[in-house]
Amino acid sequence: MREADRESQLGLPVTELGKGAATEDGVGPRRKIVILTSHVFLRGYRKASVHFVASRWAEQGHDVHFLTIGHSWLTPLKDRPRFRALSERQANQFETVAPNLRAGAYLPPLHAFSSGNRILNAANGMLFRLYGNYLPRFARSALAAADLVVIESGSALAFFDYAKSLNPETRTLYFCRDLLRSVGAAPVLQDIQAATIGRFDTVCVPSERLGALLPSGGRIRVIPQGVDAVLFDREQPFPYATGSRNAVSIGNMLFDEATVAAMAAAAPDINFHIFGAHWRGSVLPNVTVYGERAFESIVPFLQHADFGIAPYRLTKDEIYLAESSLKLAQYSYCGLPILLPDLIPFTRANAIVYRLDGETAWREKIDMALAMRRSSAFREGILTWDDVARQTLDAAFETK
Repeated sequence: MREADRESQLGLPVTELGKGAATEDGVGPRRKIVILTSHVFLRGYRKASVHFVASRWAEQGHDVHFLTIGHSWLTPLKDRPRFRALSERQANQFETVAPNLRAGAYLPPLHAFSSGNRILNAANGMLFRLYGNYLPRFARSALAAADLVVIESGSALAFFDYAKSLNPETRTLYFCRDLLRSVGAAPVLQDIQAATIGRFDTVCVPSERLGALLPSGGRIRVIPQGVDAVLFDREQPFPYATGSRNAVSIGNMLFDEATVAAMAAAAPDINFHIFGAHWRGSVLPNVTVYGERAFESIVPFLQHADFGIAPYRLTKDEIYLAESSLKLAQYSYCGLPILLPDLIPFTRANAIVYRLDGETAWREKIDMALAMRRSSAFREGILTWDDVARQTLDAAFETK
């Protein structure tokens, strides 16, 4: 079915943007891409790999729509500032956030969500399937015209069948960043993943270990995480007190608060800067918890830290995080020593491992990090996000 026919069937305007055009750098055709994700594209909120890839696609000349799902009028109960920010400019419409890049949010009265409650998860079997069977006009229009629909792991999986019904001929890419059970996704989402993974044209993962843990049948392509080389290569202002020694931790995935607290207690002369994670216990004087911050504002802390911390509390099924961790790539690109648990098979020379259970030599580990010389060799082989975006798009349009 031609694009014009798809849109006329839906009563939607026919869009010509991107038809037959070349990208701005002349490499390949200009693609119309729609990304379905639970992440928000808002200033002041953390960036994940999907944000960096979306931005690079837009910079390369593709027409990108970033569609946030997984939020509703229930969201203020959990995160009022996020809901307010989405409502102001992106509620059920797209806002241009950069050249070739538009971001919008589907905000219905209610939405299905994963829960640790077994009774609620039982009801979610029906709720997620109902929730994933409708999108408003602004989203339908973009999906109907798309050359590629990218669905990120999580709640967005519920919309796979609906997206294909709007545009049967579009290419589909499963942008899988996490093992669903590791992030507490509802069982129904794990069932949907198993049922649909073989129907995606491509399944893109940042880790061979993660790909091996997914349900069978997917066309797996492994493309490692990247770094924002332009941002990291720019000299940033020194954010710390003069003469201080500083450790930094970014991200909230499987955050091990007890481990960081033990480090801080063992090294009262070191300042610990925690970005993204929620701290639930008492906070020592040498620990600063910043919450969620714009990524650009965190870069100076990374550039000028004495060492980085990757405080994962994980199981053997979650060691794929070593290969897919953004923080490990970012720390390494900045030349930082890294304190990380021994369960992670991280082989770069800047690794300083501690026992996940029963570690007592915290001061010794910290002194090893302080003594390690920073080196540009730690960054060898790390991809830029421009590399990742190009390789991902190439994988999405490979001939089967």
